[in-house]
Amino acid sequence: MKKTVLNVMAAVLCGLAAAGSALAADGFTADRHAAAGMKCETCHKSGTPQPGARVKKDVCKGCHDPAELAKKTEKLSPNPHYNHLGDVSCTDCHRGHQPSRLMCNDCHQFDLKVK
Repeated sequence: MKKTVLNVMAAVLCGLAAAGSALAADGFTADRHAAAGMKCETCHKSGTPQPGARVKKDVCKGCHDPAELAKKTEKLSPNPHYNHLGDVSCTDCHRGHQPSRLMCNDCHQFDLKVK
């Protein structure tokens, strides 16, 4: 029963994301992807995503070049895409269906907005 409810919730979230969102400019990562015409399956390769399942970094890297991201954010201090932790998961900061967060602030206090 619980698994069925979670699957229905995931399907509803995908449906909302596929329909686009008025929050796309400042909303969740998934909202921006949906506004660009991407479907859930673009990132969630296994079909209907399971709640709490994170997208693998290699999927993100299929569209987003880490070196280019580091270059785009090079004027930020610190550069969140070039840091002392090395090759971290994109979803450590960019949460698809939740507000994004700056993982660096688990140890530091930087004033950076994460989209």
